[in-house]
Amino acid sequence: MDRTMKPWFAAAALLMLAACGQPAGDASPKADPPTEAAETPDAAASLVTDTWLGKWTGPEGLFLEIKPGASAGVYALTVKDNLDTQADYSAQADGEVIHFTRAGKEETIRAGIGAQTGFKYLDGKRDCLIVVENTEGYCRD
Repeated sequence: MDRTMKPWFAAAALLMLAACGQPAGDASPKADPPTEAAETPDAAASLVTDTWLGKWTGPEGLFLEIKPGASAGVYALTVKDNLDTQADYSAQADGEVIHFTRAGKEETIRAGIGAQTGFKYLDGKRDCLIVVENTEGYCRD
């Protein structure tokens, strides 16, 4: 090989080595595409009140049942708060509480313990929801 060909041959060899391992067309590295299992912002923003779904019991057959509503943070409540009546309410989450209106009065449901319900029957329970402290609350067994 003559002396004038050596630099061209070396440059061509370096270009071929540099091209190895790069996809044809675009030489820039690409990030892996997101997988379906990746968390979406909506999934990451689940509400603490969503963990309250289900039935909560009080004394003498009283209960609070929380069902998911039409959209995130909206709930359908069924409340048997005395021995004679049971009613359904629409409710809305607000941070770590749920708001609903009963008999024209704004009520709030929050997490608590059995001693805060005012019922001896629930005293000692640790997983409870309080509507009116020392008057109305419901717990899970």
